[in-house]
Amino acid sequence: MKILGIDYGDKNIGLALAEHNSIAVPYKVIKNSSLTEVLLELKELVKKEEIELLVIGMPYSLNSKENERTGITKEFISFLKDNLDLKIEIINEQFTSQLYIKMGLKDNLDKYAATAILDS
Repeated sequence: MKILGIDYGDKNIGLALAEHNSIAVPYKVIKNSSLTEVLLELKELVKKEEIELLVIGMPYSLNSKENERTGITKEFISFLKDNLDLKIEIINEQFTSQLYIKMGLKDNLDKYAATAILDS
């Protein structure tokens, strides 16, 4: 089974791929220009890579409470549920970006955050 990890952001969406029970690898970053364009790109990727599961990071605050970003991400997940026929799992994404910043990575950080989401 192939899995697509998603780190959803206002400007960019980081993507990572993994096979079931294997390590995740950074895939790419797509621009979050419009939900229609994002959906088209995700549908193409799902078909090309034969994705069976989406794992999406949920940006809870440090005290694990919901915040503005959590609400925005929930809306995105609802949109995906309405438009893609795939199972979706949600994972707490606290500190995923910070992990890679500490490693010295700054370019295309979103795809590395998506990798951390999948690896968790």
